[in-house]
Amino acid sequence: MCPLRNKLLLVTFLTYYSVFLLPVQTCNPSVAPEKPRPITDTIDDSSNDDLESEGDDSKEAFTDIEDQDILCQGYEPKPTQQILPKAVIFGTRKGGTRALLEFLNMHSLIRRSKPEIHFYDKHYAKGVEWYISQMPFMSEGQIGMEKTPGYFHTPSVPKRMYETKNDTKLLLIIRDPVKRMISDYNQFVYNNLNDGESYPAIETFLLTEDGEINANYPPLKRSIYHKHMANWLEYFPLKQMYIIDGDKFIKEPWSEVAEVEKFLDLPAEVGKDNFYFNQTKGFYCGKEIIENVNSQWTCTRNKCLSKSKGRKPPKLKDDLLQRLYDFMEPHNEIFFNMINRSDIVWNRP
Repeated sequence: MCPLRNKLLLVTFLTYYSVFLLPVQTCNPSVAPEKPRPITDTIDDSSNDDLESEGDDSKEAFTDIEDQDILCQGYEPKPTQQILPKAVIFGTRKGGTRALLEFLNMHSLIRRSKPEIHFYDKHYAKGVEWYISQMPFMSEGQIGMEKTPGYFHTPSVPKRMYETKNDTKLLLIIRDPVKRMISDYNQFVYNNLNDGESYPAIETFLLTEDGEINANYPPLKRSIYHKHMANWLEYFPLKQMYIIDGDKFIKEPWSEVAEVEKFLDLPAEVGKDNFYFNQTKGFYCGKEIIENVNSQWTCTRNKCLSKSKGRKPPKLKDDLLQRLYDFMEPHNEIFFNMINRSDIVWNRP
């Protein structure tokens, strides 16, 4: 094909792409940039924890930054490859894993898998080549990342990951375990409501017939962090993990993102200017700022999760809530000692 035809085809593609496919964005001269349904597969080593459906939030993923590279940074074809992820966000469910992944993906050297791959817990039999095929294409110097929060509480995963890629950098985002458990329950409520079905009150699951706390309730078991972490520490040293304080991440996402950049040996790129507080949704959103290397323009794009990420939790009676905090307190102490952290504080309401 002749060079002129190549250029015409590229111009045609970019015109179509910008009109029909790209999200709304704003471009400004660089002289003054503005600052800023449930998965039904069962797990192969299924336990009672995993008999409940697990929501896949890939629909919450932001549009790929590669789309912006074409128009905002100038299109230059580069050799790309698919490889095993250097970093994996392995937990926790309802801990903020989607927000963490999408905010990290604003970094120019990080490319993430949009859907949860579930290789180590649900698709391990498909083999490593299948796993690699699920990863995004990356240029030289970029690293791949995926998140599957179910990995944290699935007993078979640490061994499988160690045998597949034992130098994987591990990211764990944790929240107040009582609040996390309630959010876990809340997801099942909304999944059922979306299907036109009701769902029992949380007390139905939390209390035994004798009125005691039901320690076998799966969302509650997923909040007993030390029991799952002990399994991971049998295969991976603590220095190979970075544990994100999810409650701090909600208030100052840029601070935790900066620490992750250091942990992954990446240059600092994503800062406070890349975030803005959305008053309507009640949480921080991302602001991507892309400089065009070929002109005096920059492109900015706001990236925000939907309101489903801020669902109103059910109201628990105060006495039950305090009993839950009493129940979790000794488990939390074991966990903090296990990870050598004294800076994480979960205050009672």
